[in-house]
Amino acid sequence: MKTSTYIILITLLFAISCQIEKNKGEPDAANNQQSTEELNKSVVSKWLLEINKDNFVELFDELWSDSCRQYFNSSTEPVEYDDFKQMIFNMYREYPVIEHRIHDMVACEDKVAAKFSAIVVHDTTMFGAPPTGKTIEWNAIAIFQLSNGKIQIRWEVTDLLGMYEQLGMELKQK
Repeated sequence: MKTSTYIILITLLFAISCQIEKNKGEPDAANNQQSTEELNKSVVSKWLLEINKDNFVELFDELWSDSCRQYFNSSTEPVEYDDFKQMIFNMYREYPVIEHRIHDMVACEDKVAAKFSAIVVHDTTMFGAPPTGKTIEWNAIAIFQLSNGKIQIRWEVTDLLGMYEQLGMELKQK
């Protein structure tokens, strides 16, 4: 199955499980939960749509808990706050303009699932591939867990193979 099919399937399963949980609650609790979910979606949207090279430090302070953890692709080891912040800093140093597009977003209790893409112009060496000047776009899905309006944990799966293919790289068997 292609990565995009997995991403759609995961998002669909997340949405279905959220709807089942919402249908169990009382009407007032459902309204409070809905407002918290909308707030959480706005935090995730702000992170994805507003982050840029000039404001990422202030957005980190505003939107991320200083005890947050990041999990990428199949890694079981988290990337901690300071290391993640440095990673983003390095990324914006290499690619000052990174556009994110949100394709779908679902909230359930303290979690938000977002399917999005990142777009950059490949004008510097990327993963060892020399600059091509092409626009590179890759998809990702992330589940964010929030508390008190701040992101605590993020699990992200990125279509790295699709990105590598756009860079002209090939997957070879050893």
